[in-house]
Amino acid sequence: MITLTTLVIAGVFLIAAILAAIFVPHPITWLATIILGGLFFFILLPKYKGQQQAIAQGVEIQAMVEEVRTWRRKVSDHYANRYEIIASAHHPQTGEMVRFVSPPMEQNPEPYLSEYITVKVDWSNPNAYVMDLSFLPFAIP
Repeated sequence: MITLTTLVIAGVFLIAAILAAIFVPHPITWLATIILGGLFFFILLPKYKGQQQAIAQGVEIQAMVEEVRTWRRKVSDHYANRYEIIASAHHPQTGEMVRFVSPPMEQNPEPYLSEYITVKVDWSNPNAYVMDLSFLPFAIP
């Protein structure tokens, strides 16, 4: 879940990149500014708004847990596993299957999962959802 703090920190980095591009006019600074701006305005901000929309207008559903996806990520000089919960539910109006993916976790959530997981989703925009992970005994970064 993207918090307001994450959004503010990303905004500060974007402002710093804009200032760097103005005061150090080099193609690399402009490229970095464009990339950070794209990440902020096309990924972080819409995801944050979608989560807020789901919290305000969404309904709680029980989505069926399909799998726990594991992938490896290099951290410093070693590799660390990351885990994501994949769940799905049928859209009530269209009947299509909608998939929900949790944020990456450092610990395996599989021992704590049941067959279903609670997801708060706004069906007018199924990409606006928040998966309830409060039952896990560890913190989600």
